[in-house]
Amino acid sequence: MLQRSYTRNVPLFYLFQLLFGFHFWIPIWFLFLQSDHQLSYTQIGLMEVTFGVTTILAEVPTGAIADHFGRRASLAAGAFGFAAGVALFAALGYPLLIVGYALMALTRTLLSGSGDALLFDTLRSLKQTADYERHAGRSRAAATASLLTATVFAGPLVSWIGFQAAMLCSAVGMGLAGIAALLLREPPRREAEFGESINPATDQPGRLTVLREISQGVRIARTVRPVLWTILLSAVLFATLDLPDFFIQPFIRSHGIDPSDALDASFTYSSLLLPSFVGIMVGSILAAPLAARLGESRALPALWCVGVLAMVPLLAFDHLGLVAALAVLAASTAIIEPLAGGYINRRIPSDQRATVLSIFALVSAVMITVVIGSASAVVDTFDFRAGFALAFGLLVVGGLICWRNWSAAHRRDAQAPLP
Repeated sequence: MLQRSYTRNVPLFYLFQLLFGFHFWIPIWFLFLQSDHQLSYTQIGLMEVTFGVTTILAEVPTGAIADHFGRRASLAAGAFGFAAGVALFAALGYPLLIVGYALMALTRTLLSGSGDALLFDTLRSLKQTADYERHAGRSRAAATASLLTATVFAGPLVSWIGFQAAMLCSAVGMGLAGIAALLLREPPRREAEFGESINPATDQPGRLTVLREISQGVRIARTVRPVLWTILLSAVLFATLDLPDFFIQPFIRSHGIDPSDALDASFTYSSLLLPSFVGIMVGSILAAPLAARLGESRALPALWCVGVLAMVPLLAFDHLGLVAALAVLAASTAIIEPLAGGYINRRIPSDQRATVLSIFALVSAVMITVVIGSASAVVDTFDFRAGFALAFGLLVVGGLICWRNWSAAHRRDAQAPLP
């Protein structure tokens, strides 16, 4: 009976992701900053650095808070807070823009580790952890389906009501997502409650303070070598494969297509964004089959190979047809988190699950912040291809180093199951 009481968490988690995914602001935010605030690529890159620094400072503490006080409350607070941040971000006036963006970064950290931790421990309560990649991927696909819908309407909304009002539409779905989060049931989040242990060497008896939660989470991420190198390899993949998509909005406008010009241009603009978002949805769905077919030892390296091949055309051409390559990169990026999350979750205890997953998000945020900040300055000085080349170099060199060390740690670690 107790197990059945958690079964509704799975569809509610899908509903949460679906409602939170209505990000009308994402397809237009870069153009909003350029058009309404006349910001350069470097200035927007610095804003992204501010977002990243806020994320870096808050990521692990909020993960520890979720482990200490509950993942359900963390999800609800994150959704409601993000809605408020979007509203401030869209408000006229530069100070409110910065405050809103910082609030979005802060509240996003409440979501990053707590959602995956709640899902995994729900499945663990139901003895269905083998289905984690499937549910994690499909729930992200549900969020991407909402984002696809928002993308279809974002361009026309800009044409009809302007950037600011179009962005404010996002806050409604996020508020509803917060309500859905409150309907979730908090699953067990301590090893003692499960009566078993994933990795006895990482167990910590008793209830910890928030600071001890952080300390224990850092110790686990640092000493469990396959987890450490999975985090580092995934961070390199995230930062480099996602960079081209960061510039997709100005890239499209640089070819003469601006959603604020006319209604037909707005539909063309939205249609050119759609392949990337379709790629995200397809990638999320393919995460579980890919993990099952290739196994843990080959899935992430396979994504590295796909990413390298997909980035080559970006270095050679400057054409709207490159949205196809961007779609492949978006699909690859969407696969990373379910694959890496499943690998990490199976090697860490429930007690610090959200904390360790937040460390994963933290390292990714550091890498993304450095790459976006550097590439934005390069694009301002040269062109898009120069920025893409910077990411490509990091992907090849950094990816190979992390891959080699991760592969060695995976083979050595006694806890790592055979793929």
